[in-house]
Amino acid sequence: MKFSAVLLAAGNSNRMGKMKGLLPWKGKTLFEHQLVTLKQTSLSEVVVVLGRNADSFLKISKSHPVTIVVNENYQTGKCSSILKGVHAVKDNADALFIVSVDQPVEVDVLNKMADSMKKYRPPVLVPVYKGKRGHPVLFSSAVMKDLLSIREETQGLRRILQKHRKRVLEVPVNCPLIGLNLNTPEDYESAVQKQS
Repeated sequence: MKFSAVLLAAGNSNRMGKMKGLLPWKGKTLFEHQLVTLKQTSLSEVVVVLGRNADSFLKISKSHPVTIVVNENYQTGKCSSILKGVHAVKDNADALFIVSVDQPVEVDVLNKMADSMKKYRPPVLVPVYKGKRGHPVLFSSAVMKDLLSIREETQGLRRILQKHRKRVLEVPVNCPLIGLNLNTPEDYESAVQKQS
């Protein structure tokens, strides 16, 4: 199977007050941590969606073999960035990770999810830690039409998870990071303290 990923780094970061992807994380920026982690897996392709402050992210991404797309309409919401990224993914992808820059991923989690997708072939796969779903979400090519029809008004990716709820595969992982959302300065400070 061929796996691709869309890394979303286009948002405003309003609640954080500064660009989340440029915050320090494990000795790098959060954006670079995500790029390095994604490239340590067996992904055949990584598409990065940029928007606000695209130039800052372009400088970091130059040393990484990724496809860059810029979402000029990033202010309209996350769905517009997901659509921009999905459209840029090559047609031969069998499954697609949707990864947000503010939700740090780990290689072990991505590999376990990919292995489970190969083995069970569900339409949608999510990691679970201590009974709680997290991220990233992995979509099979069977739901690509659903991905291409998401809208903010219809709850974006949640609608796909709801539509396929009986066939979503939950994969247990030993990684509390899957539930992390770095939306506010308090979220970030708490996460940094837990990492040290």
